[in-house]
Amino acid sequence: MGVSVPRDWQGSVMTVNGLIPGEEMGITLPHEHLIITHQGPLIDLVDPDIAVAEVQRFKSAGGSTLVEMTSIGIGRDPEALKAISAQSGVQVIMGTGFYKDAWLPAEVHAMSVEEMTRIMVGEIVDGVGDTGIRAGVIGEIGVSRPITATEEKVLVASARAQQETGTAVSVHFDLGTLEEHNYVLDLLEDEGADMTRVIVDHFVAAPQNVAHAVSIAERGCYIEFELWGMHVWPKVNEMMGIHHEAQVASLRWFVLNGIIDNILISQDVCNQILLFENGGFGYTHILENLVPAFKSHGITDQQLQSILVENPRRVFAFQSSAAPQ
Repeated sequence: MGVSVPRDWQGSVMTVNGLIPGEEMGITLPHEHLIITHQGPLIDLVDPDIAVAEVQRFKSAGGSTLVEMTSIGIGRDPEALKAISAQSGVQVIMGTGFYKDAWLPAEVHAMSVEEMTRIMVGEIVDGVGDTGIRAGVIGEIGVSRPITATEEKVLVASARAQQETGTAVSVHFDLGTLEEHNYVLDLLEDEGADMTRVIVDHFVAAPQNVAHAVSIAERGCYIEFELWGMHVWPKVNEMMGIHHEAQVASLRWFVLNGIIDNILISQDVCNQILLFENGGFGYTHILENLVPAFKSHGITDQQLQSILVENPRRVFAFQSSAAPQ
């Protein structure tokens, strides 16, 4: 399959305001939402002005880049994201691809793999519709329990779009099991995906999950812990099954098992409950609260630099292997 991205994109990342060198990403939250409609009008994130205020707090805390993982089916708004980025001064990377089956419009279910692939490649290379605003990551790609036929088509298309563009693929799981993870990763790998550019979302930092994470990392994938601060949301807190302070203490065990280069952390702010103005942590929980807590449990500054800066830069930058020969 031919490569569609220009040679001079190598080492750079695509934001909603254009291409930037990977070195300019700085501290990055690799899985967040600024505008999203998937839970109901009373708690969805739909106000760009509120998003600007919330993201400015992230910038003031030392953050630079936010990866916005709202994909097709859950209210993605490229022009709103571009405006939020411009007004806040925070770099925003937008996703392409399709969310979980139940949120997809009927026309998506009727699409072929080839049609899905062309949409994703087009949004990365040329932009979404006539906006000219380009996606910089394939995701978040939705996987239900159990996985559906449409979702399997989307995964195949995602692998092919990744091959053609050299872009990372980020896959949503409902706190997936090792069997569920490997089923999806096998599907991606069989379609030729670069497993070192695949992110397994929604991993819980708990001691009993260390061996699971190591097995995923051995395949080359990134493990993304992005449920920090979710204990203020009772539904998710119950699903995780571990106290938030125990999660903080547990991250050290993943680092000690040699997978520091495969770890990403984010918060997955996805509804109004989690916003600072409504009593949540907003987008600053990791920088303001968790970094000091991680250090108290033995995580070093260099390890935090790897997790917050170097790993996101490596996975989201266009790879030289995608360059035309």
